[in-house]
Amino acid sequence: MSSIDQFEGRGFRRGEDVEERWLTKILTLFESRSWADLLRGAKFLKADLTGNISDALLKTSFMGLDLLFSVNPPKIRLYYIDRLEKPRHYAQYLPIAVNCFERGCLSTSEPPQPSSELISIARFGGADTMRGYDRVFAAQLLGVMPRADAEEVEKVTELVGGRVVKHLDALWAYEVEPLSSVRVRFAYWAGDEELPPYVSTLYGAETLLTQIPIEDLKALTFLIISRLGAAYNLLKSKVKPF
Repeated sequence: MSSIDQFEGRGFRRGEDVEERWLTKILTLFESRSWADLLRGAKFLKADLTGNISDALLKTSFMGLDLLFSVNPPKIRLYYIDRLEKPRHYAQYLPIAVNCFERGCLSTSEPPQPSSELISIARFGGADTMRGYDRVFAAQLLGVMPRADAEEVEKVTELVGGRVVKHLDALWAYEVEPLSSVRVRFAYWAGDEELPPYVSTLYGAETLLTQIPIEDLKALTFLIISRLGAAYNLLKSKVKPF
């Protein structure tokens, strides 16, 4: 639809050194599915799809990271903008985004409606195996956002989106829905003299109905934590010492 120079003039960088199979999967969908299917895929991805089936732009955003696909079958180009300047995050998000787009294109229904229930990752697979990821997620978040308070988390949301929510008696809780009906919440307790700080990682129960692969869900959760950590570090670097 537009020239490469125009994309670059808008601040986009050319996506390079990514696995070609992900771009091929997008092309295959444009060559084999209807425009209505592609629009449904965009809805699952929370993306904007403009143009037509032979000359389209597909743009999606994730926590301060924009991916833009310029699709002119048999050609496709990938561009990105990362406001946190994390060079490889766009390539890590690419498979998650493409798989989500494909699920939407192949789906016969709309994304599931939100649920009031929150569940752990153990509900997505073998409970014994998955339960260990609760500790892994917690350790990573505590490592990248040590001693973060509610005010700082509120400022982090200004950089990467999402929202601060109330969760039981947690000091703070952060929630984000990067893909339609894929909702992730982290709740943080500061601990005391007897107990160390603690983080609970939860998902909206509707996430189960999206059929997101467990490997994609784990990768997405880790990437959300990385984005939060990058935003937190950026925030702390701007705080002037007294």
